[in-house]
Amino acid sequence: MTQTMKPSISDILNIRSVAIVGVSPSMGYYWAHSMLQWEHDLRVWFVSRSGGEVLGHKILTSVEDIPEKIDYAIIRVPYKAVPEALRECHRQGAKGVTIFTSGFSELGTEEGKQREEELRGILDETGMRAFGPNCMGLMYPKIGFAFMPTIKRLSGNVGFLSQSGGVAITTYTAGVESGVGFSKVFSFGNQVDITPQELLDYFHTDIDTKAVGAYLEGVKNGKKILDSMINLAERKPLVVLKGGRSTEGSRAAASHTGALAGSKEIWKAVFRQANVLTVDTVEDLIATLSIFSLSPKPRTRNIGLVAISGGTSVILTDLCIEKGLNVPRTSEETIKRLDPLILDVGTGLGNPVDLAADYYQDQTTSEVIRIVGEESMFDSLIIEADVHNMYQAASIMGAADVLIEYWKVMAKAGRKVVETENKPVLIVIPEVAYPVQRADAWKIFVEHGLPVFRNINEAASALSRVCDYYENRDRRSS
Repeated sequence: MTQTMKPSISDILNIRSVAIVGVSPSMGYYWAHSMLQWEHDLRVWFVSRSGGEVLGHKILTSVEDIPEKIDYAIIRVPYKAVPEALRECHRQGAKGVTIFTSGFSELGTEEGKQREEELRGILDETGMRAFGPNCMGLMYPKIGFAFMPTIKRLSGNVGFLSQSGGVAITTYTAGVESGVGFSKVFSFGNQVDITPQELLDYFHTDIDTKAVGAYLEGVKNGKKILDSMINLAERKPLVVLKGGRSTEGSRAAASHTGALAGSKEIWKAVFRQANVLTVDTVEDLIATLSIFSLSPKPRTRNIGLVAISGGTSVILTDLCIEKGLNVPRTSEETIKRLDPLILDVGTGLGNPVDLAADYYQDQTTSEVIRIVGEESMFDSLIIEADVHNMYQAASIMGAADVLIEYWKVMAKAGRKVVETENKPVLIVIPEVAYPVQRADAWKIFVEHGLPVFRNINEAASALSRVCDYYENRDRRSS
């Protein structure tokens, strides 16, 4: 059966019934907990030769004992049993599978490669589609399909594909904590069947996906993936974390998924040609995707800054300029509107807007955010939420319990700017101290749909990348 005759990615995502083949207590019934943690309409079947019960569900001893046709299967049996498990799942109706099992080409041995070729032959023969082997497969929050347990469910507009299951788990976890919801997450491992270029092509037309992130170590057809990247980036932003950039990292990639990571300079040229943004950490990946996901397109690189300290304002300005953003002076008209609100000495209104002690007044700060948001010279705002300063001051005044309300007022003001002025509003919560109070504030801003960052460097870098993407796309389309 040829590739064109096989089901598409869209076809295999039409899942109503799924089997977990090889469910086992060796990982604490990991897959059972993953697939049963959220409310959904999926019918989940568990299969293991040892039988038994898990989480109130009977474990069948054979795939053939499942009393209905299945749409999808997760295979985690020993590698020697994978070929037969594939055939059994096909006979039971499965269109797609995740091959979680490792022990194939990632070993770098002829035996491992031969095992993988056997799987390829079975997939070609049966017409089934497969993620893997050696991967986590599919995460589809909208329908309740998960490949990790004890995790928040947040369906959204970011798609993600990853050569590494671990990076996929980390990215989803970090993204959800930052308010970034995912349309689908794909972990493709050794690419015996489903390739990264096919997933990129899928996201190109997926109506649920606004922006795409990727973790790549190496690919098996550079020309095809370049074409897929170019096509995708013409319509939607693509942010890539590339593994194997160093010689040592490339060696690690080869032992991880059997991938040849390739020349760093060649990849740089590929990404530049395709208008693909690159990052070096999962944190920067999420930071950049959060702006694409949660914010309108910035019209220019001009930003307005709101802070509490003169010294902090200098640091914010320097970092923003160094990252390629512009910090224009506040217009005289806006300064006249701000001046009656600011009562404390030591303030500055020229941009950054440095509020000093007036920052402690929630209504003043809220009104300042509104006015600064209306400033025509500013097309994005970066607001520093100084949890440490606020908590220290509130504690000595016996008012620490009202900080939650303070952050809600600030968050509402920022959200209003996004909605009325159609400008990105970024919130920076410095990682200085008081992690509990920081987490409280972080949660509130996330609940109001604002992208949140751990420091100004992270925020400014992410916003600059976003501007790079839109500027390059607009220039190429003109």
